[in-house]
Amino acid sequence: MKTLPRVSLLAAFVAALLPVSSAFAKDKVVIGEQNWTGAIAIQHILGEIISTRLDGDVSYLAGDVPILFAAAAKGDGSVDVLTDIWLPNQSAAWAKYVTGGTRSLVPNKQPYLGVQGFYIPGYIQDKYNVHSVYDLKKPEVAKLFEPLGGGQAQLLVGPAGWESTYIGEVKAKDYGFADKFEAVSTEASVTYAKLSAAYQANKGVVFYAYTPDWIFSAFDLRRLDEPKFDGYAQDNKKDDPLYKADGCWKFISPTVDADWKNKSHITCAYPDAKVYVLTSTALEKRAPRIASFLENVAIDPQALNDLILKIEKEKQPADAAAKAWVAANPAQVNKWLGVQSVGSTQ
Repeated sequence: MKTLPRVSLLAAFVAALLPVSSAFAKDKVVIGEQNWTGAIAIQHILGEIISTRLDGDVSYLAGDVPILFAAAAKGDGSVDVLTDIWLPNQSAAWAKYVTGGTRSLVPNKQPYLGVQGFYIPGYIQDKYNVHSVYDLKKPEVAKLFEPLGGGQAQLLVGPAGWESTYIGEVKAKDYGFADKFEAVSTEASVTYAKLSAAYQANKGVVFYAYTPDWIFSAFDLRRLDEPKFDGYAQDNKKDDPLYKADGCWKFISPTVDADWKNKSHITCAYPDAKVYVLTSTALEKRAPRIASFLENVAIDPQALNDLILKIEKEKQPADAAAKAWVAANPAQVNKWLGVQSVGSTQ
């Protein structure tokens, strides 16, 4: 039997003791963890795919959105990915980190659409032809939304303290139906309980909501038509790209002026939000395959509604629900990965 030269045996022994070559080390990816269910679902979907299909070493770092933005922009690996960034809500940070001077974060090519407004059950719209916020001015329509126990019609404007709750009250005034509805502030759980009770009794309920959320998978809900948003008119939006001096949206916060409701004037819908995944430019250099995948991610809002339902209502752990979704949607995952067919990649 041929024996190896002594130097080769020594080299082999030393090599066995050394760490695995960096060429075979897993790419470390830190995903910024936001605290709402839709973002959490997306985080775990991306983490599952990066871990199982791209051999990444994924961890999560919780933090407020401004802190996560700043950390991702540093490019030092403390945060590499932001999963659920809403425009125009985050327009200031977007201008600074995505399109502005630093350009340190890259958006995915296809954001999903988030919408908000006043919603009613589908059976009310179909039976009584209620389509617009202006329909709520009609006494016979308002009567449809009286609570189950009787009393004045209710507009469920949302949780106390939310800006959207105050905006709902202003809209009721400026659309001309505030005199026919009592604006009721309720936590989301109470709103959803009232929605469920209305469905069971085939009664009317009108409330503020936003997508994605699990209720849109559980119930047939219709958004009431409003005039299209054409610009913010208040002084604190003068630096916003959507500012327009005579725009349809002038909101004065109760924290600024005690007469906020009378001084506010809103006669249009919310601007639809585009919701993005952002990737640090540093990750593009460090792990180009993972960065390319993240750029191709295109979230389906209905799939997100379904996942939120599983997590919030069915109490499935977010990581388990995301893992099951990835396993059940191989074609979608392959598309994000740029896989042409099983076993072949672009």
